[in-house]
Amino acid sequence: MDVPGWLAVLPHGEHIASSLRTAAVPVVVSEDIEAAVGAAELPVVLIGHRTGAPAAVRYAQTRSGLAALVLVSPVLGMWDGASDELADLMDEVSFGPALGDLPTLWLHGSDDEIVPISDTRAGTDRIRGSAFEEHVADGLLTDAEAVTRVLEFVRRVV
Repeated sequence: MDVPGWLAVLPHGEHIASSLRTAAVPVVVSEDIEAAVGAAELPVVLIGHRTGAPAAVRYAQTRSGLAALVLVSPVLGMWDGASDELADLMDEVSFGPALGDLPTLWLHGSDDEIVPISDTRAGTDRIRGSAFEEHVADGLLTDAEAVTRVLEFVRRVV
């Protein structure tokens, strides 16, 4: 099995990290994104999954050096379940700059009830850059489909 020439960094999401590792992707799960990116010896694809997405986007808005950004069922825009801290971070993201030419992939399921796509779209519309792609799965987005889409995307852009 070929080992990808890139590193996945996730601030949250051990479940999807496990699925990426099964696909032989080197993965670091750490809330300290800056330290994880700084220690990387491979190009970094920052993956924001659900509540980890606002931190991933904010990092991408304020720093350079990422190979790509992937958002998997991200909590962006509006979300009723957000803590005060998460809501503040979501506001920073919403009123921060767009992602410019950073290759960015947004994955979501059309029937996601935990993170409704309409709530997320309010956020992704604000940050959308020139290299922004989206894929909406019919129904729920499975880990297998997410990993397949991530691998296809990264092969093209990294």
